[in-house]
Amino acid sequence: MAHTQRLKYLGYAIVLQEVPDEISLAINISGCPHKCEGCHSQYLWEYRGLYVSDSLPALIDKYAGYITCVCFMGGDQNMKELSELCNYVHSCGLKCCLYSGLDDFPVDLPDFDYVKIGHYDNTLGGLDKPTTNQKMYKRKLDSTYIDITYKFKKEEFYAEDF
Repeated sequence: MAHTQRLKYLGYAIVLQEVPDEISLAINISGCPHKCEGCHSQYLWEYRGLYVSDSLPALIDKYAGYITCVCFMGGDQNMKELSELCNYVHSCGLKCCLYSGLDDFPVDLPDFDYVKIGHYDNTLGGLDKPTTNQKMYKRKLDSTYIDITYKFKKEEFYAEDF
């Protein structure tokens, strides 16, 4: 069995669009194992950068009071570490999200508040496209997940609506 590498990241941003109704610290995890054709973040395919676990406390402290969620963009290649990071995020009073390229829920999925699954397929588009293969889920109080992909769909506006 191959040794699982610690998670590294290449940058982060404060985002409003990645997790509905949340202001998120999105951390771009490197070493993506999926390498989807048409990926807009191919720079994340290579395993390089800083260790997520070393930087996360300082990043959360830096944006305390501004963010409501931490969104791990990738990292499903090390669910054990993701679970530890998710527990830490929750201990800080924040919600936690995983953007995964897996097509199904991982069996060992930690208690993320939000989970996006589905590899990127350039012919189907992202979460905002009606043809997408990707889904966004939100965890309910009973620990089951509901599909909230509809929150990414753009509403159509017509001149007669104004």
